[in-house]
Amino acid sequence: MNPLAIFTGPYALLAKWGVIALLAVAAGTFGWVKGNDHGTQKLLDYQAKQAEASIKVIVKQGAATERVVVKYRDRIKMVEGVTTTIEKEVTKYVDSKPLALACYLDNRWVRLHNAAAINAVPPPAGPIDDTPGAFSTTDAIQTVTGNYAAGNRNADRLEALQGWVREQFKATNGKALGY
Repeated sequence: MNPLAIFTGPYALLAKWGVIALLAVAAGTFGWVKGNDHGTQKLLDYQAKQAEASIKVIVKQGAATERVVVKYRDRIKMVEGVTTTIEKEVTKYVDSKPLALACYLDNRWVRLHNAAAINAVPPPAGPIDDTPGAFSTTDAIQTVTGNYAAGNRNADRLEALQGWVREQFKATNGKALGY
């Protein structure tokens, strides 16, 4: 039997249309596969480009972090040195004053100082406020010195954090990475 004989006779039109449909499906499938491969390759290229850009940003961010940390460490060393010097001077001052010359702070001063230290509204004054308290001016100068040192350390931490945020923003060219 001749295979081309199907194209003659009663089923010839159906066979011709079947072959045309089969060729159309084959061409469509071929086009879809090639288009999908092309799209996949474009996606992979884009992802590689984004990964490369991300690596550059990460390297810049790491360098920025290193700069801020080094600056912060140097600043902390300097502040600690100054604080140590001041504490030594306070100790010399306290030790140089005999107890008889030490002045005791009244309870109101202590109450107001403590309220200021914890950022709270002081409790109402009482009749005992004007009497001498248990704390002397030498105790107060040591406490105030320690509080200022802690405040300066916190200010330096905040300044370093703000510097780090600015550097990170610059490292990304002022753009969000879109993660």
